Amino acid sequence: MPGDADFTPNPDRAIWVEGRLDETLLERLRPQIIELTDQSREPITVFINSRGGVSEVGRGILSLLRRRTQDDARVSRIITVAAPTAQSAAANLLSAGDFAIALPDSSLLYHGTRFQMPGNELTGEWGKMAQTLPLHNGIAATELAKNSVRRFLSIVSAERALFAAHRAERDDPTLTDPECFQAVLRWKLSPDARKVLELALPLSNGYHDLMIHFRKRLRRGRAVTTEHLQKLMLHASIAFEYETRTCSSAWDGGLSRISDSFFFLNTYFDVARLREWVAGRAESKTADADPEADFFLQFRVFFIALCRALQEGENHITAMDAVWLGLIDTLGRDV
Repeated sequence: MPGDADFTPNPDRAIWVEGRLDETLLERLRPQIIELTDQSREPITVFINSRGGVSEVGRGILSLLRRRTQDDARVSRIITVAAPTAQSAAANLLSAGDFAIALPDSSLLYHGTRFQMPGNELTGEWGKMAQTLPLHNGIAATELAKNSVRRFLSIVSAERALFAAHRAERDDPTLTDPECFQAVLRWKLSPDARKVLELALPLSNGYHDLMIHFRKRLRRGRAVTTEHLQKLMLHASIAFEYETRTCSSAWDGGLSRISDSFFFLNTYFDVARLREWVAGRAESKTADADPEADFFLQFRVFFIALCRALQEGENHITAMDAVWLGLIDTLGRDV
């Protein structure tokens, strides 16, 4: 572990997230967090030993940890540690850290939104809640992607030198960079993590096609608002659904896939930079080209697909899997 305070757990400036993530836990931690953030803006360590609970409680803990005061607009750096269990909402809290650590034998579980229902029938309010699952899963995937994409792109950068060797080994110079990386990644992952990878591949391909629909709607040389761009994202998502759907009897009329597509576009693009790009003159498009930026953008698509795939099923992954998937930064030895 690095010796720098920004990367080293500090029990003297720490909170313990133990047991179920619920309102009782949040209220117990609130005064501790306020005291720590009032003291200074030095890093705060979050030791996690939880099987999960309410996602909103995890978001509430993060909001308190990143609180600003009238006297200090800075926020504390957050170091999260799986000690040793971080599952469900607690796993998302772990990945939200500015520097996330797990022990080699940590128990990590990622999955989508779950509701506990009385009985077995989806009726009344419970039926309505079930219909919102795609929305909740889209939000969760978006948050996970935004919190972790920097880690994933660092892994891509570190493994980039192996792409040429993989093409030579396969005797196939047509393999794309993402295809080479996926092959490199596949043999590093556990069987459970490979299932997530295989689920992400068709999602990633679909997202590429969705991007084409969206880009057709962009017109350079005009000032646009965030609301306008999001309207175009929604229109592209609807058009993509009805062009590619294979079954007209989908139980929700395709709304879940439309929602998933919209969340992808809204996550993939930095809307502020996209507004600037659209406002630029069309003939300056070549000058705007940045080969390095374009290289990493294609991996952002794949990573968002991975985060979405993690919302499907029960994904028990190893701590090393989490490193390779960009969900944590490193493995620790002692906590």
